[in-house]
Amino acid sequence: MALDVALDIGTSHTRLATAQRGVLFDEPTMVAIDTNTGDVLELGHGALELVGRTARHVVVFRPFNQGATVDFDVTARLIAALFDRAGVSKLSRARVVMSVPSLATAIERRALRQAAIQAGAREVSLVEAPLAAAIGLGLPVQDPVGSAVTLLGAGASEAAVISLGGIVSGGARRLGGNDVDAAIATSLRINLGVVVAPSVVEALKCTLISALGRTNGRREVVLARSVDRGELVEVEVSADLVNLAARDVLNSTMRMIQECLSDTPPDLSQDISARGMTLVGGQANLPDLDELVATSSGVEVSLAAQADLAVIVGLSACLEEMASLHALFRSADR
Repeated sequence: MALDVALDIGTSHTRLATAQRGVLFDEPTMVAIDTNTGDVLELGHGALELVGRTARHVVVFRPFNQGATVDFDVTARLIAALFDRAGVSKLSRARVVMSVPSLATAIERRALRQAAIQAGAREVSLVEAPLAAAIGLGLPVQDPVGSAVTLLGAGASEAAVISLGGIVSGGARRLGGNDVDAAIATSLRINLGVVVAPSVVEALKCTLISALGRTNGRREVVLARSVDRGELVEVEVSADLVNLAARDVLNSTMRMIQECLSDTPPDLSQDISARGMTLVGGQANLPDLDELVATSSGVEVSLAAQADLAVIVGLSACLEEMASLHALFRSADR
């Protein structure tokens, strides 16, 4: 009996669901491999806990970056480990529906499909991530009505206007939440002379950032290592520093959304003005980001209730409508 699997591999998180059991895996896109044997030791949260704590022969990989696989073999091993976690064997003859960024090249799409086939999938269909998110939101993607979705992830950002089962106009950038984190870390090193752990940078972003630059005098004291002497020190980080560091990435994202809307045909633009735009993706939860997008785009903006799960929910819906949505899969296979 064939088993249907939905798979959303992102730069930051990977999610797997089956038609029968729902979401079975929602963890970081990380895999720990023993380089001596080639065995996968841990994945997801287990691999994350091993970062900086492993022997030389154990390497923790992040096989995805900016929405694309950077190591084909590791990606195939990750997918095989996910299949094993979900109880999917090569004998299951699994049919897999996977998300793919709209900006992915033909080579990147082929590599993603081949990685899944190497891991044991019998058949692989690709759905562009903004379209999957729109399906997950319950938008009328196959009707002659314009629906606007902006997907903000850790490694890529995408905006799309969808009608009649396809993306009519879109914009994409290979930047996202990871670029905001990198900008904050760089600012801390330059302005305060300290280096902090990635988890601390993430916490500062969630606590202090405002997409509109609001500060309210907020500050956080964190433990860091000084660049010049290598000592552990306590430093006070202001919201002003964090907001300034993130400004360039956010401005680029706003330009992407504006370009997408400006390329939209007039009739569909009227639909967007009436229906608004929905934000999805993990980075859509940044404080005040919905207000910034609304101000920059001139359309009403809403944040999805479970913004980070919209894509996997849409892929799961695709599993149930494989026949009627075949045209969507074909358009993503270019």
